[in-house]
Amino acid sequence: YLVEQGCQVLNIDTKPLDNPKVRTLITDITDSGQVFNALSSYMGLHEFDPSLRAQPVDAVVHFAAVPRIMITPDNEVFRINALGTYNVIEAAVKLGIRKVVIASSETTYGLVFANEPRDPTHFPLDEAYDVDPMDSYALSKIVNEKTARAFALRSGMDIYALRIGNVIEPHEYSLFPKWFADPGFCKRIAWS
Repeated sequence: YLVEQGCQVLNIDTKPLDNPKVRTLITDITDSGQVFNALSSYMGLHEFDPSLRAQPVDAVVHFAAVPRIMITPDNEVFRINALGTYNVIEAAVKLGIRKVVIASSETTYGLVFANEPRDPTHFPLDEAYDVDPMDSYALSKIVNEKTARAFALRSGMDIYALRIGNVIEPHEYSLFPKWFADPGFCKRIAWS
């Protein structure tokens, strides 16, 4: 979408994006030096063209993370997600980037990966709903929200944390009919 709107996009990730219009810079976000260097790098694909030299970054959209529990050891989920977000926001502040968007999660409410089924205390869920994480992923997202708030208060920059609900992959799309047939099945994700 951003490329279609005429934006230059730099993908900072551990693997290349399959889009020839977007430059990928392989970066470990848990390494603050790599993040700082990446955010002050060339945006374009042709770094030898003088018109595409390193230019100020307008905004950072940070969605890099270990995406859920049970695919990486819990301590690594927390370390990568919390440290990575800290490094991205800190580099943005130091480089004068005034807008950052980070991905948080509906898991922060403590319903998704709860040990026992839990009922929401009210519905719909909103920003005022109590956060009560029960796993390393959700806890890392709460820490990320607090990190974002601390940097925003200290620097005056705009940082937005989006509590994104129920991210699924294409191979899971076929499950939608089951979810509609049994609304109780999706209670843990607040029907998102």
